[in-house]
Amino acid sequence: MPYLIPILYVIVSYTFFLLPGLFDQVVELQIISALLPFLMGVVNLIVVLTVGRKWSRKTLLNCTLIIKYGLIPFYLIGGCITISVTLAALFPLPLMVLFGLVTVVFLIFGYGILLGAAPYAIAYLIKSCKEGRHSKAVVILSGICQFLFSFDVFSMMILTIKEKHLVKTTIAVFAGVCLAILFILLYVLSIFV
Repeated sequence: MPYLIPILYVIVSYTFFLLPGLFDQVVELQIISALLPFLMGVVNLIVVLTVGRKWSRKTLLNCTLIIKYGLIPFYLIGGCITISVTLAALFPLPLMVLFGLVTVVFLIFGYGILLGAAPYAIAYLIKSCKEGRHSKAVVILSGICQFLFSFDVFSMMILTIKEKHLVKTTIAVFAGVCLAILFILLYVLSIFV
């Protein structure tokens, strides 16, 4: 049961791109679909502050990993789109500057998703510090990382390995991320060569 909300959060984050297209004629539904991930972020916070306090450190870590690992493709694809749109906005053609607005919207949305995922990680960090699993310095540094793109995932990977919890999964996810980044770089190089 504790994993239901994190799974829903990941699903809602991905459907943000799909739902507006499904509701072409109904502006109200487009707005609701755009706000849904932010509303789920508030639900995450409420869940963590209420029932999440009773959960074990491992349960909070698992909830965090579901969200962090589940959103890796989202951020890889979103990052590629954001970089592409930003580069397109730099071309000196009429109206290309408007692409810069798309970049701003993507960054705001991506950061909103990042903030919505933070409550589980912060709750895990606090509980692990109280239980003496991690030092205050590690908890503070990892807490700061929860609000920075990419660093949030890598800090949780390190802590997961340090906990000796889901080590093989974490290594596989890290290898998958490195492989995806390598393919993206090779694709970009193939365009210019």
